[in-house]
Amino acid sequence: MKYLELGQKPELMEQVRSVQSELSDTAFRCFRLCRFDAGEFLYTEGKQAGCFLILLTGSCKVFKTLENGRTVLLCLYDDIQVIGEFELFGDPIAKTNVQALTETYCLAAFVQDQRERLLADNSFLQFVCRQTCAKTDRNNSNIAINLLYPLEQRLVGYVLVMQKNGVFSANYTLLAESLGCSLRHLLRTFRSLCDKGLLQKTKAGYRLANITALEKIAGNVYRQ
Repeated sequence: MKYLELGQKPELMEQVRSVQSELSDTAFRCFRLCRFDAGEFLYTEGKQAGCFLILLTGSCKVFKTLENGRTVLLCLYDDIQVIGEFELFGDPIAKTNVQALTETYCLAAFVQDQRERLLADNSFLQFVCRQTCAKTDRNNSNIAINLLYPLEQRLVGYVLVMQKNGVFSANYTLLAESLGCSLRHLLRTFRSLCDKGLLQKTKAGYRLANITALEKIAGNVYRQ
């Protein structure tokens, strides 16, 4: 994580002003602009969460490690979103992993220094409550997606969010675990999408050959 001055990123001012309009001046002054590089963890499961974050722009995946050592994808964030509300209000140990998929910018408040000030601010509490209610509703939808939606639809939704410059690549063993299927089933689904002309296998991964059709299959799966 790298701290920045607001003036260094004028292209983020629309998002910053949107958050600022929700908070009192006292609460807003608790936050600093920060950047996470692609691949960097915002939160690591089982470790203390040092900051409460408000995602401004970028994309993050949220996943959890199960008792059997496997991981499960919970959701993807790519809009204004609070991260770390449970750790702020209760146990400071992170409950999930949150990893940046792209360069990601957040407003960060150092919990140890700002907890009392934030928890005494009504504007901040109301903002977090609204955000948490919306997040809970989306997460309930994602639980239903993981349980009830076919693998093809979940895979296509993941591919669309994770692709870079029209190409998707990943550790397919870990991806199978995240999507709750076997590696054989995952690769069979990729082959099916290729046979339909929606993806094309290349040395770099899978090229998105028909984005319009893929978006139709995915719907709003995993999009927040």
